Amino acid sequence: MSYSIVSLTDSIASSTQTLELDSLRAHHTQALVNIVSSCLYPTPIDAAALKRSLIELRRHLESPLSCAQSHPATETNAVEIIEHIMLCWVCARAAQADAQNYSMKNIVKTNDGRFDKYADLPEQIISEAIQCTSYLATMSVGIAAVAKTSLPTSLSLALGFSHCPMVLTYTFRTLTKLCTKHSVKRAKADGRWESEMGIYSVLDAFTSAQSALGLRNRFDSLAHAAFSFATDSLTHLAADPPHSDSDSICAETTREEKRFDLSLFPSVKLPSVRVEERALISALSLVNALINAHDTVEARLRMRRELLDTPLYQCMKLLEVPEFEPTLAYYEARRFRRAYASDIKACDPQTSSTIAST
Repeated sequence: MSYSIVSLTDSIASSTQTLELDSLRAHHTQALVNIVSSCLYPTPIDAAALKRSLIELRRHLESPLSCAQSHPATETNAVEIIEHIMLCWVCARAAQADAQNYSMKNIVKTNDGRFDKYADLPEQIISEAIQCTSYLATMSVGIAAVAKTSLPTSLSLALGFSHCPMVLTYTFRTLTKLCTKHSVKRAKADGRWESEMGIYSVLDAFTSAQSALGLRNRFDSLAHAAFSFATDSLTHLAADPPHSDSDSICAETTREEKRFDLSLFPSVKLPSVRVEERALISALSLVNALINAHDTVEARLRMRRELLDTPLYQCMKLLEVPEFEPTLAYYEARRFRRAYASDIKACDPQTSSTIAST
């Protein structure tokens, strides 16, 4: 797939009317997309230049001004260039996994070398690309434009190819956004929620990842990541004595700087919680969003059964220990249990007294 840089000079010069702010914003978006596109042509890719261009695009997209009416074609171009980066990175990581599985010394090369130069992209670049996807899903092109691409599948595969907490956190959050219902209708105004396309694309993406990664359950990669982060978080919670708020933030900031170079992620403020706990919270939010996207009690119960037939069950049990009670992860797990109890009672009112007594 090739991407040509769109020229903005002619369209600006030929306009005899005063340029409006929304028009300038659209041109600005396209200019930033063009810069990202130009960074993908050299071999090898200049990672520093690509990182800078993605940061600028992400900052532009996250600006409140991006909520203004923009040109759909410009936003679609942005979606397509991010789709290209994510798809090529996933394919490159898959080739690396094949090389390791078959004990090959070198990375598997494709015939045309299309994916080879993406193999060594730093994960902070992928993190920026995923954040751009998240912001694009909230713009005028919305969930529908993202859902129709390969981005949901690339995101679900990223759960199996990355162990970076920040990459996984943004992946969980973007998938959650695709699952969450919004009040914006689809362009055809046929009465369907725009996010119906989002939830179906996410479920199909997990199914595709199951086949590609050879998983027993399509949500295994999500569940394994959540359980791993829960285990790491519990270890730190059990080891750390209580601190005052200011001491806690300073101490945790110091530990984060040692464990993970947050300077690689300029958009990330130094957190008052660890990156592992932040990833766990995002994973649990995705679990709740996957369930809440279904309208009927029966559909939600089926989704819970499928999700709990994974290490997510052990993760939820782990979150019942007292150490997690002051955390947001505990709150998300409690949301899961309360909604579960509500659906069980709606399905069989005779169980109401039994659930209330437990």
